[in-house]
Amino acid sequence: MNKTRSCLAAIALLLTASAPALAGSWEICDLKVEVRDKQTDRHRLQARVIESQAKGQAECPQAGTALSFRPETADYQSELPRRQWPKPGTTVAVRYRYLDGECKDRGPCRIQHYSPVLR
Repeated sequence: MNKTRSCLAAIALLLTASAPALAGSWEICDLKVEVRDKQTDRHRLQARVIESQAKGQAECPQAGTALSFRPETADYQSELPRRQWPKPGTTVAVRYRYLDGECKDRGPCRIQHYSPVLR
């Protein structure tokens, strides 16, 4: 009986150690971006980072980095309607949030969200 328990414990430990790493916690960056263009063919906003501030150990895009994204609501549950997207030539605050983890059938991946901060 003791031998069976220790064998099962060893198997459980082995399976846990070899399991793929799952998603951790969300990393957050507060960005200030200049909106360059609204791409109509790909439905993405083109912007350039002006300022970047990391919360904790987040890996944030640096000033001068070009971004292409679809703006989302503050709760990251849906895309903003295009009529609410910032206009080209404006400077806006954007909350960039990402999560590194394992994606089904793709391996390591990064889930990213961009949400304009409306004041």
